[in-house]
Amino acid sequence: MRSLQPSIPTRNRCCALRIFFSICLVIVILAGLYVFKNRQGFFSRDPDVTADHYGARNLRLWQVILVWILAIDLLVMMLWRL
Repeated sequence: MRSLQPSIPTRNRCCALRIFFSICLVIVILAGLYVFKNRQGFFSRDPDVTADHYGARNLRLWQVILVWILAIDLLVMMLWRL
C-alpha cells in the first residue's frame, strides 16, 4: 500500500496546494475586477435582442456576481482548510 502514496512529503504537498490556490484566488479576484470595470460593455442593452430589458440584464449581472462570490468562497475555504 505504501507504493501507492506519492514520494512527496505531506508538508511540501500542502505548501504546493496553498501556492496553487493562492494563485487561483488572485486570478479570480482580478477577473471579477475586470468584469466589474467593464460591466457596462458586457451587460448593456443589445439592440439586436428584442427581449433585452432592464430585468434580464440585471439578472445576467447578478448570476455572474453570484458565481464569482462562490468561486472566491471555495478558494478561501480551500486555503483555510490546508
